[in-house]
Amino acid sequence: MRKFISIALSAVMLISAGAISAMPVMAATVSSPGSSEVTTKPAVDTEPVVVTVNSGKSKKVGYTKDNYKYTFSYSGKGEVIDWEFPNMVEGVDFSVLSMSKDNSKIVIELTESGKQKQLVANAVVKDSTASKEDGEVDDSDAATKDNSNTSPATGAAMAGIAMAGTGVAMLAVSRKKKD
Repeated sequence: MRKFISIALSAVMLISAGAISAMPVMAATVSSPGSSEVTTKPAVDTEPVVVTVNSGKSKKVGYTKDNYKYTFSYSGKGEVIDWEFPNMVEGVDFSVLSMSKDNSKIVIELTESGKQKQLVANAVVKDSTASKEDGEVDDSDAATKDNSNTSPATGAAMAGIAMAGTGVAMLAVSRKKKD
């Protein structure tokens, strides 16, 4: 009987170790809109346009497209200081066709080299704190962390279950030895 328990305990431990080491393989990374990835694909194969405020996601910005002319607009509180187009060079990848007096709206047109890149537009906004009452903070334009590329906690849960099973088996073996 002791040999059987010893063999069974060894088998449980091997299976547990195998299950724990296989967990990371089961988790898959998923690219989500707005995630920053280095890509060598042409812009046609990636998400066409990413629009941010102060480099973070926001519902206060949007865009329209007419062929390769893009109109970006910001509708939130605060003053738009500038528009940035990371990974692009003005005059090489795009041309500014117009900009509103308050900088909340900009129209650009992509050149041939710009058509091959992913278009990322960032509104640089200075928060207007004068209208806020009693120290209230307006976080409507605050960046939110994108956790879509993180694997779920199932691996840790499975490891915990496997370790608990091993502990129960070891307890059973130690009690059998005493009897």
